[in-house]
Amino acid sequence: MRAHVLLVPSLALLAGCPVGSDPEPTVTWTDVAPLVEAHCAECHREGGVGPFRADTYEDASAWAGAMASAVADRSMPPFLVKDDGSCGTYEDGHWLSDDEIDLFATWAAEGAAEGEGATVTPPEPATLSGTAVDTTTPDFLPEIVGGQNAEFDEYRCFPAEIPGGVSGFLTGYEVLPGNPAIVHHVLGYAVKLDGESDQAGKTNAERMAELEAQDPDRDGWPCFTEAGNGVAVDFEVVAWAPGQGPVEYPDGVGLAIPEGSVMVYQVHYNLADPATVGQRDQTTVRLRIEEEVDRQAYMTLPDGFLGGLTDLGSLPPGEEEVTISFDLPINWLTGGLPIELELLGVMPHMHERGREMRVRLRHPDDAQTCVAEVEAWSFEWQRLYMYETPIQVSSNDVLEVECTYSTLGDTEPTTPGWGTQNEMCLPGLLAAVAE
Repeated sequence: MRAHVLLVPSLALLAGCPVGSDPEPTVTWTDVAPLVEAHCAECHREGGVGPFRADTYEDASAWAGAMASAVADRSMPPFLVKDDGSCGTYEDGHWLSDDEIDLFATWAAEGAAEGEGATVTPPEPATLSGTAVDTTTPDFLPEIVGGQNAEFDEYRCFPAEIPGGVSGFLTGYEVLPGNPAIVHHVLGYAVKLDGESDQAGKTNAERMAELEAQDPDRDGWPCFTEAGNGVAVDFEVVAWAPGQGPVEYPDGVGLAIPEGSVMVYQVHYNLADPATVGQRDQTTVRLRIEEEVDRQAYMTLPDGFLGGLTDLGSLPPGEEEVTISFDLPINWLTGGLPIELELLGVMPHMHERGREMRVRLRHPDDAQTCVAEVEAWSFEWQRLYMYETPIQVSSNDVLEVECTYSTLGDTEPTTPGWGTQNEMCLPGLLAAVAE
């Protein structure tokens, strides 16, 4: 709550209101409703994913205090990257200004008055636009694999033929997890079947057949690394985590799906909640593929914590703040080639202990460009954030990454790892060669 809210009663007395009378509210539902419609009502509606409705005055006023608190600490609306102009600007932003946050606070503090009233029309839930094809994973029963780096988890890869053998460029996708309670993430790789695998003398098709044959009683194969041990891929083309809706790449941009490819989906299942053990999942991935695009893009998911690039091998327990940092030279992303890039989007990713993330570019003259800043991390609300204006990147730049965690509830160190109960520090990047 901001200072001017606390001054309202005193201002009312100065204006000559009788002692004990209620001053006229300065903010009413009439003022707040447009913000609710633009930023809240898609989820907080009848049948929406929000825990209460906020699309009518009667419903919203009952929750005015909770709404004011949620927007004040920026847990709502769920837009994790800072979008006040100090660190990039993003498409489809839901970052409220300080003045808009003040409106919610004042409305709640003054009793959530209706005023002249207003009608909220909830927007339709977002869906992938254009013509798309559906691919699915099998109806699958995951099992706990165990181990220090994935104690309650299973990573499983499933091949999925693209209907009609469509190839070209992926320009958008939508992941619909069949069982959101256990699906931690979904990554998709376009794998060319006759392409040479990482196993000498074998094609990708032969290597995948070998992996499937190692566990013939269950669909797919284990794959903590990309599409599985020995399956050659270039870049991810699909990346989904909880909270993310449909992804639309910028106009004229797509990720390559070569002819003769199948999609291989890496699904991370987490079974830390005993109630989820024995539950099944069948996930659908909707793909929008176009024959041609102006520019090919690339998605990469580097993690210096998991990759051992930090001095801190694990997070000590019982700490309110533990920060790790690492550098990633951009020429590592370009294979050492002197290529100028444009960053089109960013997808921060941490697990349940994550609190903050900062990503910056350090240029050869030591000047810096802010790539992304997360001040209040939430595992449940992740997404790929597209820039309104791409960030220009030189092959001589260095990506500086910093993640902060809280380990107050822990009694043992937390190691980096693939499991939800481990931790990551991953700044996913969508990039294209500069025009």
